[in-house]
Amino acid sequence: MESMYDDAVEVVENRPLTGGHFILSLYSPRQAQAARPGQFAMVRLLGRSDVLLRRPMSIYDVAPDLSADVKQVLSPEESGFGVRGSGFEERTSPASSSANPKSQIANPDSSANPESRTPSPGSFPRPELRIANPDLSGEKAGATKTIVQLLYKVVGRGTRLMAELKPGDRVGMLAPLGHGFFEEEYLDRARAADEILHVAGGIGIAALLLPARQLAGGGLRQRLFFGGRTQDDLAGLDKFDSVVDEIVLATEDGSRGYRGFVTGPLQEYLAVHRGKKFLMMVCGPWAMLEASVKLAKRYGHACLVSMENRMGCGLGVCLGCSIRVDGTGHAAYERVCTEGPVFWAEKVIWQKEALPL
Repeated sequence: MESMYDDAVEVVENRPLTGGHFILSLYSPRQAQAARPGQFAMVRLLGRSDVLLRRPMSIYDVAPDLSADVKQVLSPEESGFGVRGSGFEERTSPASSSANPKSQIANPDSSANPESRTPSPGSFPRPELRIANPDLSGEKAGATKTIVQLLYKVVGRGTRLMAELKPGDRVGMLAPLGHGFFEEEYLDRARAADEILHVAGGIGIAALLLPARQLAGGGLRQRLFFGGRTQDDLAGLDKFDSVVDEIVLATEDGSRGYRGFVTGPLQEYLAVHRGKKFLMMVCGPWAMLEASVKLAKRYGHACLVSMENRMGCGLGVCLGCSIRVDGTGHAAYERVCTEGPVFWAEKVIWQKEALPL
């Protein structure tokens, strides 16, 4: 784990979306600048003794300041928190459109007449747009990142109280945390793939925006499969419009896109394109992850998964988020908050252990 900071930070915006989802924007320059794709934050409501544990949340986006006002972050001494880490070294993707011949091909599947292409049901072709700068925020080059955005859904008491936050309020945030989608570990496979397939279930979409944007900076073709129970659960989708080439939606009730689980159209796509090589990046509930990994294995594609699990500390101390992995003894378990949340799919043991009677 590299630089992480424990700060009291100011709420800039707490914007409601559909289905009880919110985007919480927090002013925290050093956390925003230290964040890498796939990492997460632990958020604590300050001044409350009835909500003890922090809430783990994927870092959905980082951005320049949303307003002209200059926000202030409390120092470690003022906030009562300590600082961990020795600084930040800015990173950009080593991929570039000039170095990658794929970047010269807007759509390798296109015929001579792009208008002749007919999208399949539930799919939404995106404009043929490539981002030349792999800067994480997608804003103009050189803009200093000061805002951390968290996408969350109200599901219990803690998130209900979070939904009441307003601009000017402060929360405690420990971030950035975890081992995310670090490009140096998968970029060779991404470049060798015909397409990157992002697969998200529900709030799992929050973990995929930053890696998708970074890959777009390298000119790599990408497709997003996004599923939820209803159309109201398809929140946080708008920022993907300029990042991926096509979006395929699925809802269990059929209110938008395909009817059924998101793994349905995913399987169809993999079956039709058996001759292609894909890199899959998946985040969502356990059952969806397991089903997606089975499809990746069946069709012979590399797959990265961002795991979700309950967390107590976020620092690897409590061991509450441990999962089984390929190994023996102590090496048979790894912590989602520290060694993860992102793992190569073949490393994870998907069969859950039976509890002793």
